[in-house]
Amino acid sequence: MKINKTLIAMLAVPFMLAACNKGPDLAKVQDDVAKAQADGQKKIVDAQAKLDQVAAQNNKDVVGTQVDARNDAAPAIADANADVAKARNEAAVKMADAQYDVSKAKAQAAYDVARAQCESQTGDANKQCKDSAKATYESSIAAAKSANDAAHQNKPNNG
Repeated sequence: MKINKTLIAMLAVPFMLAACNKGPDLAKVQDDVAKAQADGQKKIVDAQAKLDQVAAQNNKDVVGTQVDARNDAAPAIADANADVAKARNEAAVKMADAQYDVSKAKAQAAYDVARAQCESQTGDANKQCKDSAKATYESSIAAAKSANDAAHQNKPNNG
Protein backbone atom coordinates (compact mmCIF):
# COMPACT_ATOMS: atom_id res chain seq x y z
CA MET A 1 0.00 0.00 0.00
CA LYS A 2 2.89 2.33 0.78
CA ILE A 3 4.30 1.75 -2.70
CA ASN A 4 0.98 2.71 -4.29
CA LYS A 5 0.90 6.03 -2.40
CA THR A 6 4.49 6.75 -3.38
CA LEU A 7 3.78 5.83 -6.99
CA ILE A 8 0.69 8.03 -7.07
CA ALA A 9 2.62 10.92 -5.52
CA MET A 10 5.44 10.54 -8.07
CA LEU A 11 2.97 10.48 -10.93
CA ALA A 12 1.08 13.51 -9.59
CA VAL A 13 4.15 15.73 -9.15
CA PRO A 14 4.73 16.42 -12.88
CA PHE A 15 1.10 17.44 -13.32
CA MET A 16 1.25 19.73 -10.30
CA LEU A 17 4.49 21.30 -11.56
CA ALA A 18 2.98 21.76 -14.99
CA ALA A 19 0.10 23.64 -13.40
CA CYS A 20 2.55 25.90 -11.54
CA ASN A 21 4.49 26.69 -14.71
CA LYS A 22 1.38 27.43 -16.71
CA GLY A 23 1.80 30.70 -18.59
CA PRO A 24 -0.77 33.44 -18.87
CA ASP A 25 -4.09 32.82 -20.57
CA LEU A 26 -3.39 34.21 -24.03
CA ALA A 27 -7.08 34.56 -24.86
CA LYS A 28 -7.56 36.75 -21.79
CA VAL A 29 -4.46 38.76 -22.70
CA GLN A 30 -5.83 39.31 -26.21
CA ASP A 31 -9.18 40.40 -24.76
CA ASP A 32 -7.42 42.79 -22.38
CA VAL A 33 -5.34 44.22 -25.23
CA ALA A 34 -8.44 44.70 -27.40
CA LYS A 35 -10.25 46.42 -24.52
CA ALA A 36 -7.26 48.68 -23.85
CA GLN A 37 -7.10 49.58 -27.54
CA ALA A 38 -10.82 50.39 -27.67
CA ASP A 39 -10.70 52.44 -24.47
CA GLY A 40 -7.61 54.26 -25.70
CA GLN A 41 -9.19 55.08 -29.05
CA LYS A 42 -12.23 56.53 -27.26
CA LYS A 43 -10.01 58.75 -25.09
CA ILE A 44 -8.07 59.91 -28.15
CA VAL A 45 -11.24 60.65 -30.13
CA ASP A 46 -12.67 62.63 -27.21
CA ALA A 47 -9.47 64.65 -26.82
CA GLN A 48 -9.27 65.23 -30.58
CA ALA A 49 -12.89 66.43 -30.60
CA LYS A 50 -12.04 68.90 -27.85
CA LEU A 51 -9.02 70.08 -29.85
CA ASP A 52 -11.24 70.60 -32.89
CA GLN A 53 -13.74 72.59 -30.79
CA VAL A 54 -10.95 74.76 -29.40
CA ALA A 55 -9.63 75.37 -32.92
CA ALA A 56 -13.05 76.39 -34.19
CA GLN A 57 -13.68 78.69 -31.22
CA ASN A 58 -10.22 80.22 -31.58
CA ASN A 59 -10.80 80.93 -35.28
CA LYS A 60 -14.09 82.58 -34.42
CA ASP A 61 -12.50 84.68 -31.67
CA VAL A 62 -9.54 85.80 -33.79
CA VAL A 63 -11.70 86.65 -36.80
CA GLY A 64 -14.11 88.55 -34.56
CA THR A 65 -11.23 90.53 -33.11
CA GLN A 66 -9.89 91.26 -36.61
CA VAL A 67 -13.31 92.49 -37.75
CA ASP A 68 -13.56 94.70 -34.68
CA ALA A 69 -10.07 96.05 -35.41
CA ARG A 70 -11.01 96.96 -38.98
CA ASN A 71 -14.10 98.78 -37.79
CA ASP A 72 -12.17 100.91 -35.29
CA ALA A 73 -11.19 104.46 -36.13
CA ALA A 74 -7.70 105.17 -37.46
CA PRO A 75 -6.23 106.47 -34.16
CA ALA A 76 -7.11 103.19 -32.47
CA ILE A 77 -5.33 100.98 -35.02
CA ALA A 78 -2.40 100.31 -32.69
CA ASP A 79 -4.79 99.17 -29.97
CA ALA A 80 -6.74 97.08 -32.45
CA ASN A 81 -3.55 95.40 -33.68
CA ALA A 82 -2.61 94.67 -30.07
CA ASP A 83 -6.03 93.14 -29.52
CA VAL A 84 -5.59 90.89 -32.57
CA ALA A 85 -2.13 89.83 -31.41
CA LYS A 86 -3.50 89.09 -27.94
CA ALA A 87 -6.35 87.03 -29.40
CA ARG A 88 -3.87 85.05 -31.52
CA ASN A 89 -1.59 84.41 -28.53
CA GLU A 90 -4.52 83.29 -26.38
CA ALA A 91 -5.66 81.02 -29.20
CA ALA A 92 -2.19 79.50 -29.46
CA VAL A 93 -2.16 78.75 -25.73
CA LYS A 94 -5.63 77.20 -25.85
CA MET A 95 -4.55 75.07 -28.82
CA ALA A 96 -1.40 73.99 -26.98
CA ASP A 97 -3.48 72.96 -23.97
CA ALA A 98 -5.88 70.97 -26.14
CA GLN A 99 -3.00 69.38 -28.06
CA TYR A 100 -1.42 68.46 -24.72
CA ASP A 101 -4.64 66.66 -23.79
CA VAL A 102 -4.55 64.76 -27.10
CA SER A 103 -0.90 63.83 -26.56
CA LYS A 104 -1.64 62.65 -23.01
CA ALA A 105 -4.57 60.56 -24.25
CA LYS A 106 -2.38 58.96 -26.94
CA ALA A 107 0.40 58.24 -24.43
CA GLN A 108 -2.06 56.76 -21.92
CA ALA A 109 -3.69 54.62 -24.60
CA ALA A 110 -0.33 53.29 -25.81
CA TYR A 111 0.72 52.63 -22.21
CA ASP A 112 -2.47 50.74 -21.39
CA VAL A 113 -2.12 48.57 -24.50
CA ALA A 114 1.56 47.90 -23.81
CA ARG A 115 0.81 46.92 -20.21
CA ALA A 116 -1.91 44.55 -21.39
CA GLN A 117 0.50 43.02 -23.91
CA CYS A 118 3.09 42.57 -21.15
CA GLU A 119 0.72 40.15 -19.45
CA SER A 120 1.58 37.58 -22.14
CA GLN A 121 5.01 37.33 -20.53
CA THR A 122 6.01 35.97 -17.16
CA GLY A 123 8.66 36.66 -14.55
CA ASP A 124 11.47 39.05 -15.37
CA ALA A 125 10.31 39.47 -18.97
CA ASN A 126 6.95 40.74 -17.69
CA LYS A 127 8.63 43.21 -15.33
CA GLN A 128 11.03 44.45 -18.02
CA CYS A 129 8.13 44.85 -20.44
CA LYS A 130 6.15 46.90 -17.93
CA ASP A 131 9.20 48.98 -17.03
CA SER A 132 9.81 49.71 -20.71
CA ALA A 133 6.16 50.64 -21.25
CA LYS A 134 6.26 53.00 -18.28
CA ALA A 135 9.49 54.62 -19.46
CA THR A 136 8.00 55.20 -22.91
CA TYR A 137 4.84 56.64 -21.35
CA GLU A 138 6.78 58.98 -19.09
CA SER A 139 8.94 60.13 -22.00
CA SER A 140 5.86 60.86 -24.12
CA ILE A 141 4.22 62.81 -21.31
CA ALA A 142 7.42 64.79 -20.68
CA ALA A 143 7.69 65.71 -24.39
CA ALA A 144 4.03 66.80 -24.47
CA LYS A 145 4.47 68.86 -21.30
CA SER A 146 7.59 70.48 -22.69
CA ALA A 147 5.75 71.55 -25.84
CA ASN A 148 2.85 72.87 -23.77
CA ASP A 149 5.18 74.74 -21.41
CA ALA A 150 6.88 76.36 -24.41
CA ALA A 151 3.54 77.65 -25.68
CA HIS A 152 2.76 79.11 -22.26
CA GLN A 153 6.16 80.79 -22.08
CA ASN A 154 5.52 82.50 -25.41
CA LYS A 155 2.34 84.04 -24.00
CA PRO A 156 2.84 87.72 -23.19
CA ASN A 157 2.53 88.61 -19.50
CA ASN A 158 2.25 84.86 -18.77
CA GLY A 159 -1.18 85.29 -17.36
